[in-house]
Amino acid sequence: MKKSSIFSILIFPLLILFGCRDNAAEKAIRQQLADYPESTVQDIYKSFCQDNLGPEHLIQDPESARNYLESELSTYREDLDSLRYEAPGRSFYPVGDKGNYVRVDLSTVLDGLVGDDVLLDAFIRSANTGRKVSLDEWAAKWKSVSRVIRKDFGDIPGAEEDLRILDSLIVAGTPIIHHSSAFRAAYHPHYRIVAKDIFEAELKPLIIQ
Repeated sequence: MKKSSIFSILIFPLLILFGCRDNAAEKAIRQQLADYPESTVQDIYKSFCQDNLGPEHLIQDPESARNYLESELSTYREDLDSLRYEAPGRSFYPVGDKGNYVRVDLSTVLDGLVGDDVLLDAFIRSANTGRKVSLDEWAAKWKSVSRVIRKDFGDIPGAEEDLRILDSLIVAGTPIIHHSSAFRAAYHPHYRIVAKDIFEAELKPLIIQ
């Protein structure tokens, strides 16, 4: 067999694999931009980061997590009651291109669909035991996603500058970030991240009644 034929046999499956990954990332990015048009590359990064790394930190102090949730719920309720903004149309939203985690909007608690204790317990278990990749795996994943962004979404305002900053954060080993100011101003995000299996089994049936 010719060397060129052997090379093709070895490389072609890899091209298909990376092509499928790129297509999944592109589809997820297009969906996010359709649902949240004010998203920046920073917000796209956050979605994929949450999909791979889950909630930002392990929850070692459940009482502190409870107090923070209650405080945020109180603020959210006041903002909605005073008509500063409206609750989002979607009460839950899978993140990244795998949907390993789901953002559950706190409006589900305010609307009486999910108890605050139920959401808190789901969030804590997701943070402490949910599926996560290593930082090295996340760096490789983001490299493939950033390639898609540079190829197909370079017209997002500030894209190249955001990509440069995000790449430097990964190199420094500090991958966790907040939403962009544009995203916060447009959508006022109030949610908790829950692992997909916990969400599907325990929360989704309460929300979709």
